[in-house]
Amino acid sequence: MTRGVLVGRRPAPGEVADAYDAVVIGSGAGGLTTAVCLARQGRRVAVFEQHYTAGGYTHAYRRRGWEWDVGIHYVGQLAPREPVRVLSDYLTGGALRWAPLGDPYDEYRLAGEVHRAPVGFDAHRAGLIARFPAERAGIEALFRLIARCRAVLPALALGRLSGPVARRLARLLRAAAVPPEALRPAREVVAGLVRDERLRQAVLTPSVLLLADSSSRLPFFLLAVLFEHFRTGAWYPVGGSAAIARALAEPVRAAGGEVFVRTPVARITLDGTRATGVVLADGTRVRAPVVVSAAGAHHTYRTLLPRPSGAAPEPDPLEGLRNGYPFVLLFLGLDGDPAELGLPRHNLMVTDGDCDAFFDAGAGKGVLDGGTGPAPGGGPAGSAAPTSGLFLSFSCAKDPTWTARHPGRSTGEILAYVDPELFAPFRGSRWRDRDPDYLALKAALTERLLDRLYRELPRTRGRVAYHELGTPLTAEHFAGWPGGSLYGLAKDVAAFGDGHGPGLADRLRPRTAHDGLYLSGQDVLAGGFMGAVTGGLLAAHEALDRRGRARLWTGLLASATGRSRGASDLA
Repeated sequence: MTRGVLVGRRPAPGEVADAYDAVVIGSGAGGLTTAVCLARQGRRVAVFEQHYTAGGYTHAYRRRGWEWDVGIHYVGQLAPREPVRVLSDYLTGGALRWAPLGDPYDEYRLAGEVHRAPVGFDAHRAGLIARFPAERAGIEALFRLIARCRAVLPALALGRLSGPVARRLARLLRAAAVPPEALRPAREVVAGLVRDERLRQAVLTPSVLLLADSSSRLPFFLLAVLFEHFRTGAWYPVGGSAAIARALAEPVRAAGGEVFVRTPVARITLDGTRATGVVLADGTRVRAPVVVSAAGAHHTYRTLLPRPSGAAPEPDPLEGLRNGYPFVLLFLGLDGDPAELGLPRHNLMVTDGDCDAFFDAGAGKGVLDGGTGPAPGGGPAGSAAPTSGLFLSFSCAKDPTWTARHPGRSTGEILAYVDPELFAPFRGSRWRDRDPDYLALKAALTERLLDRLYRELPRTRGRVAYHELGTPLTAEHFAGWPGGSLYGLAKDVAAFGDGHGPGLADRLRPRTAHDGLYLSGQDVLAGGFMGAVTGGLLAAHEALDRRGRARLWTGLLASATGRSRGASDLA
């Protein structure tokens, strides 16, 4: 019998205890990672999620018999003893299984030119040299630099921790393993190595579309992180992305805690500068010596924490930081199985030209294809900037259990970034009670996305039986990210710094200025699934005492030295 998509449960009246060892606000990958790490050290943890199901951007939902994942399209570093595999096996005891996507794991269609991302640095490098033989020296220099950046993210993560030993180690690792190019804009670094513009686009496009910003603002090391992250391939959770939250909830319950859904937190309570617990939206007070917010730094500091009183306001840790780019996501329900429709296991990224132009030009009021038709919202013909590009993903083709669970049906998603101002006129309206102009804008965007789908995958024409479009307002409603950002705060060169001084995001450490209050998730370090779980791990480290930390890292080391039972790959 197939288990449902819903994860977590709504508490019965009076069920929420008045005290726990720890409270976690938000049930995304970061919050659940922190909760499990604490639970595995014997802590009784309550996770409070405002949505009807746990998982954050890893959750799945069903409508009219179709099932969609809202955020997880693939994950890397899941080969034996790689970082994400080690953490996955430690957190779930090997219960969470992953299916490899195969080779290639990505396909880029750049102005009609097709590139495929093969598994392995050698294959990737050789493929680029075969296509651009005149750029051999630059391509080889590029991959050497990418290899030199492998320790940048660990160095930055270590630098987010408190304590003199961690800070000293971070400085040593940063001095030894962070090349100066790592924190410079990716476009600038790549332009200094290769001359061919088509090659530059082939190198930069994945980072731009996956990290949602211009390569003139993304630091080069994030491009290198993507290469390293998928160096051994990409994987997808068996049973769909809801399997992630389901597997992470079990250790929390085993330690006496629970994942509560439909239970929003109204505010964090303080006694002076110490966090003492939370107040739920229904007025229930919950005490805890450890409070972890995985609801995003903006929501934590601007909504959940009481406003400081007195003449001297506290420094604003969010000052100068940008919100990440918002997006629209078209969910597709198709008649026919994945093989019949020709749906790929790998992801498709599609652009009509310069992948940066959309972000650099202010996004062109949401025109998604760079065409000459009128922009949604009434802009003049031909006034739009080129597209941000599209990201197409078909979880039905990736999950080996899909056909048995949903015979004769397929689902997919198309993601595109939009101008942050495009949906601004409708901000403040209520879900399911939107302005007619909002619905018209959604319809125009949907038509453009469907047209592109049919051009890229012609066998889908006439087979789309259901579709619905999620907008930045949808994301803001369900996930709480301001403006509907995919990755929370922007992960740009200003956030990480230039290598000589601290970046703006250095203020967002897992240990906050309030004793007992910790940040978890994507805003702690980096975006995406890997960034979220890393932020969750860092928050758990800071929240534990010395003995708990020792047990945490000993457990991770044990996971790294031997495969957990039940964690084998599926073909």
